[in-house]
Amino acid sequence: MRFLPALGLLLLVLSAPLQAQEPPPQPAQDAPPSNVAAPPAPARIRLGGNVAAAKLLNRVQPMYPPLARQIRISGLVRLHVILSREGEVREIQVVSGHPLLQQSAIDAVKQWRYQPTSLNSVPVEVDTAVDIIFSLSDDHQSQPVGDTPIDPQLRADILRLFEVIHFKENATKGGRQIFESLRPALLSSLPDTPRRERITDAYIEKLLGLVQSDAYTDRVIAIYVKYFSDQDVQELVRFYQTPTGQHFNTVMPQLLGDLNQIGQQLAMDNLPAIYRQLCKDFPELQDDARFCKEPDSQQKSLLAAPEGAFAKAARASTAQDD
Repeated sequence: MRFLPALGLLLLVLSAPLQAQEPPPQPAQDAPPSNVAAPPAPARIRLGGNVAAAKLLNRVQPMYPPLARQIRISGLVRLHVILSREGEVREIQVVSGHPLLQQSAIDAVKQWRYQPTSLNSVPVEVDTAVDIIFSLSDDHQSQPVGDTPIDPQLRADILRLFEVIHFKENATKGGRQIFESLRPALLSSLPDTPRRERITDAYIEKLLGLVQSDAYTDRVIAIYVKYFSDQDVQELVRFYQTPTGQHFNTVMPQLLGDLNQIGQQLAMDNLPAIYRQLCKDFPELQDDARFCKEPDSQQKSLLAAPEGAFAKAARASTAQDD
């Protein structure tokens, strides 16, 4: 959704009447000829990084590449940047920096917007440098990091958007629906005690309580900054304030739940055929009873069983990430 403002152009033509009884004034003897043009303004000027940074209007926060974080890569990425007369990033070249960090820096900086620069009232391009610092936090939290905080105005507008879309309320509703669909698996993972249902309820409530925390909100804001400019956020606020926007926002949790259910059912219906084809294409699976020597009903259960192949794979992946 883009609402482009109407542009108006006003041309003022001023003319003075000639006085016939008075001859036009003669130029002075040493005055330069009237047809000599003023020296042209340069098409591009060089600005230091700090000077250009002061003109920054919209900054997209770089995301820390997961692989670089995992193998403890940090440092500075220096970029050579050309800004257009309109203040947009037109060209980017890497000057230095670790290869694993370079693309994230480029992806962020190419979305930046600067205040246009003028020389003698003439807009010019700007040749400058941008430094992006990637620093690993001491607590190893997997959150986006960059070299400066989020712009206060952008943060305030995102919080306003969250208020309009009832962000925390809908996040809690959506999370509750997901956890309820997982309740059978949660129950089966607990000891068979009389209070197993209450334990599951308490577990779900504690997880949903995290959605209400400021830490969760801050992380979601960082994700929004990655994909939306301040103008985008303001237009989203205007959309969600309309009846259509409010309706869309109201049905979104149910819509996502329905889509999730359709996806699960589609997978369950086609899982036996997928297993048969995998066993045919990959003979090494023939010796694994979980894949090629179980009835279809047992194969289907692998999606939901806490100790099934997919659950074990998920746990192994999580362990590697930690």
